[in-house]
Amino acid sequence: MTDRLLGFVGVCVLLTFVPGVDTAMVTRSALARGARAGVQTALGAASGLFVHAAAVALGVSALLARSAAGFEVLRLCGACYLVVLGVLTLRGAGRAGDDREADRAGQGRRLRLGPFAQGLLTNLTNPKAALLFLTLLPQFLSSSPSGRALPLALALATIPATCSFTGLSLYALGLGRLRPLLRRPRVRRVQERVVGGVLIGLGARLAVERA
Repeated sequence: MTDRLLGFVGVCVLLTFVPGVDTAMVTRSALARGARAGVQTALGAASGLFVHAAAVALGVSALLARSAAGFEVLRLCGACYLVVLGVLTLRGAGRAGDDREADRAGQGRRLRLGPFAQGLLTNLTNPKAALLFLTLLPQFLSSSPSGRALPLALALATIPATCSFTGLSLYALGLGRLRPLLRRPRVRRVQERVVGGVLIGLGARLAVERA
């Protein structure tokens, strides 16, 4: 049990350094709204891991993995969400001439979701996160009494959630320190085009790839 737990911790730590959709969302929030919004997005993404863990314990993830239609719906919802956010970010790149005017216009363009909700939704619609938990958690839950599976899964989820939140928060704080430089009109146009393109690319890749 100890060896398996150490291996699980090791995998969680390593995955913290692998950029993905959560990293892209934190980047977008931190650059657009500041370090605090980036940290809130990181908290939302980390919170989504508890939902994935609960889904594994309750058997929902296993049913989803066996259901081609269910998995396709989740995958396409996540892809569409990323593409929409990418398009909105690219539209903002053309309005970076005046910072305050662009911020007011951006508030109207953005989806009516706070940073936490955006991070949570991004994580929940990421099928890779669901499959990762479905791969790692059963080794701990198989020998657990049925009534203890959910508490154990949630307890184990604190490990990747802590790693994810810590790594993404430090990243958001770093971006926050650079934000005054990155908010210059010319630099802002470039970074919004890059972030928007990355989000669209991630969404397109998620839409066409197969598990």
